[in-house]
Amino acid sequence: TWPSAAPPAGLVPAGFARGQVVPDVRGMDQHGDEVSLWQFYGLHVLVDISTMWCSPCQELGTHTESTWQRFKDRGFMYLTVLHEDVENHEVDQAELQQWAGLPALGDSGYDVITAPIISDPDGRSGSIAAVENNQYPVALLIGPDLRVLDRITPVTSERVDQVIEERLGR
Repeated sequence: TWPSAAPPAGLVPAGFARGQVVPDVRGMDQHGDEVSLWQFYGLHVLVDISTMWCSPCQELGTHTESTWQRFKDRGFMYLTVLHEDVENHEVDQAELQQWAGLPALGDSGYDVITAPIISDPDGRSGSIAAVENNQYPVALLIGPDLRVLDRITPVTSERVDQVIEERLGR
């Protein structure tokens, strides 16, 4: 089970631009449970929007667990949102579990992603609005108040870790 806190009543989603309250992106996770971005109210959240067919997304996925482990005790959550499988179809639970095994393909020292990975087919819960010009991956750092702090570019594991470190402090 993931941490869960209720955001304040009356919080209104605005979009994915810096300073805006993000939509409540939600979907089934690799364990078959529904996960909501808004349940992580009070934490910094890295939202990694990826597809299974995207090589840069796969590369970022190999480092997800090391980033999650490095910062999770500092009020941080890593949430991966997968839009499509390798054939541009909806991602099912077996594919979410397959994605969870990406660290074993890299050099991160981890075999599996333990942070939540959710399916958001076609961005139905709103996450597609964050993707500009069909460019994947998208990495957004969301503040504890569910407002976008940073749209991280370039989207590399090194840059992601650098931005999180800057925001969370040493």
